[in-house]
Amino acid sequence: MIITILPSSTTFHAIAYNEKKVEKGQASLTEAANIGLRQEAYTADNLREYFKLYSARNTRIQNTQFHVAVSCKGNEYSYEQLLDIAHRYLKEMGYAEEGQPLLVYAHRDTPNNHIHIITSRVAPDGHRISDKFEKRRSREACERIMQEYHSQQAGQNLDGQQSTSETANTEVWNEALSYRYTSKAQFYAILESMGYDCKEDEQDYSVSFYKNSTCQGKLSLQEILRHANKENRPDNRRRQQLRAILQKYRNLSANKEELAAHMKRKFGISLVFVGKADNPYGYILVDHKNKTVYKGGEFLSIRELLQFEDAATRFAKIEKTIDELLVDNPKLTTMDINRILYRQFGTRIHRGTVSWNGETINLRGSVVCQLHDNYLESKGIAKKVHVMHPQTEQKPHQSDTANARPPMDSQTGSKDANREYEVGNGMNVNDIDDEQNQQSKWRR
Repeated sequence: MIITILPSSTTFHAIAYNEKKVEKGQASLTEAANIGLRQEAYTADNLREYFKLYSARNTRIQNTQFHVAVSCKGNEYSYEQLLDIAHRYLKEMGYAEEGQPLLVYAHRDTPNNHIHIITSRVAPDGHRISDKFEKRRSREACERIMQEYHSQQAGQNLDGQQSTSETANTEVWNEALSYRYTSKAQFYAILESMGYDCKEDEQDYSVSFYKNSTCQGKLSLQEILRHANKENRPDNRRRQQLRAILQKYRNLSANKEELAAHMKRKFGISLVFVGKADNPYGYILVDHKNKTVYKGGEFLSIRELLQFEDAATRFAKIEKTIDELLVDNPKLTTMDINRILYRQFGTRIHRGTVSWNGETINLRGSVVCQLHDNYLESKGIAKKVHVMHPQTEQKPHQSDTANARPPMDSQTGSKDANREYEVGNGMNVNDIDDEQNQQSKWRR
């Protein structure tokens, strides 16, 4: 379990970020408390204005946004459990007074269940909620909460019935047994994709399942193999389809972790690698949507799957693509090209640069200037062209000489030549909340 305090803000930009996720179907608003708006009025702008108005009761606090992410490994905790943990955390940190406004968003854009919490650093009575030693207090609160939470989940009811955690685990085992798999290794892959670790006991012919180094239960190998299928191979159409998907998103990814995240987020498919973490010798594909497990070698060999491009090769392809697009249509704008770059490479042009896998390159000056000019033309803005008149041998009159302006210093440049803010579709960096918010402005 990880609880992270994210950057604060005067404008509650985290609301816009989360609402964009909701628009794209990657998140949902799971709780809204003490918000003085009708539910149908819950738009990003209205919610931001409400939080700013609420926070204005204490004008001495500048960055009033309190933004926290609560996440776990895989499906280790359900969203209901994460919400329960979040409320305990807010109480520990002093954000649980009656009347405290609260927004909670559940995100489903990564393989790990996580939620985002947004509230104000201003209490309902107007006092400032303490942020002294905030990060240290946050870590300590997280540790206390998880110790209490695990103790409660591990306990049993007084009447001898199964505890809530045991009931939940039974449901997980039954869910895993309902998949189509052919071996115990594939069954272990199903549980691993759900956040469990498996340990086989040869003495009593059983398998124990762990979370956070705590045993959650066990199943007999006989029961696991009884539900296994003799054969489970994809038909040719499905094989070709998944092979093409794996190749496409391998080419969009920098490493196997990023590839696995793409597959889980977009297709509900988990890639479970077998062997050492840095050098796997194989992988298993768990299709959660169709409840089917396949050997990864049915689609791509592990060697072919892990043939990721280095940054130099990737940037060379990106630059070549931009050049070819501008040759085919010299009037394309940055926005036009970004739609194609994002589909093919998962990146974009921003202020004359392109970034990928943590590295950034500058595009050629001629390309930047061409895109700048295309943007001005698309907006109907006339470019100012300075015409230099050739000098004549005729000597100027004295009156003309007196009124002539001194020549412009070539070192200073013109104001129009330095309007860098217009490069990249005139985007203002102060209006950009984060990478995800900016991506939503592209029409893919």
